[in-house]
Amino acid sequence: MHVIDQGWGYMSQMGLTTARVARMPRISRMRFACLLSALLLCVLPGDGAQQGSQMGAQMSSQTSTIRIQGTVRTVEGKRLGLIVKVQLEGENGGLITERLTDSDGAYYFDNLTGRGYRLVVTAPGYEKHEEYIESSVGLRLRVCNITLASLPKNSEQATAPEPRSDSLAPKQAKKDYDKALKELAAQHLDKAKAHLESAVKAYPCYARAQAHLATILEAHREPAGAEAALRKALECDPDYLSSYTLLGQFLNRQKRFAESVPVLEAGERRSPAFWALRYELGIAYFGIEQYAKAESEYQKVSEFSPSPPPDLPLRLADVHIKVKAYDKAYAEMKQYLAAQPNGPYAAKVRDIMQRADALNVPAQHPQKQ
Repeated sequence: MHVIDQGWGYMSQMGLTTARVARMPRISRMRFACLLSALLLCVLPGDGAQQGSQMGAQMSSQTSTIRIQGTVRTVEGKRLGLIVKVQLEGENGGLITERLTDSDGAYYFDNLTGRGYRLVVTAPGYEKHEEYIESSVGLRLRVCNITLASLPKNSEQATAPEPRSDSLAPKQAKKDYDKALKELAAQHLDKAKAHLESAVKAYPCYARAQAHLATILEAHREPAGAEAALRKALECDPDYLSSYTLLGQFLNRQKRFAESVPVLEAGERRSPAFWALRYELGIAYFGIEQYAKAESEYQKVSEFSPSPPPDLPLRLADVHIKVKAYDKAYAEMKQYLAAQPNGPYAAKVRDIMQRADALNVPAQHPQKQ
């Protein structure tokens, strides 16, 4: 059943028909409309934890999803870090979401249910890269590593600093890691897992290998092993910023928001401008009901990211609903529609706003009587 229909069906069970709601006092109608908004906002896709509610978790568990991830490198093998934008489009070309790669050049898109997607990768001074990815039945993880070619007469690019464990890893561990990347690119997860296990056996503090191993273990539904690998990476190499983000995302997906907060805060202290950390921290703060902090982190995402996630206004709307700032929530939904008129949630948001308008819920601050 469509989430909107579920919301109205739930209200009908309570005896709240549209006609009856129309006779409610103004503030009651507003709360009713915004409660319906919450039913929509709790099912935002992303990192599992970004759904932020029991209903969202229940609905996501009913649908078979896939994860697309990979790394972006130059032809020379360099990492470009936070200047690379990866866009995910649907089969018909509409933008679903976008994000910047992290300091390691990695990206991911989670909880996807479509039959096919197009990746569009851009970075200043480099040629645009497009690639179509078809969802495969029974395959929960798709790995797509991308190589960008320089534009003619391109100047030397600044790259992200290398984690210190890279220089300390023995040659055999590095060879195993490189073999694992090739197997990942070929979708051979079991072979990649074996090479990564060999790499971390040779050098347990190989943070990059531990992080990739964690991703595969989680895809294989081995959360304990995945968490152990991420915590080992963070313990051994605090300079590897991806460890903070990945562990925070992992804990958020499991709704362990109180544990996620200190991890992400530590990463944020090392890299205050890394917007992906702030985005995940906003989710974690929301999960522990620290709504003012969640709003602050979401606002900083807009400040530090040249291309904030398209669903950011809906995240903010969810925060505003929790603190009963319903007019602000309405404004954020309106902003989302202005920026994403054909976005993946546009129809749902538009339906909510139309129903709210029918109940005379104001888009602006209510006038003083």
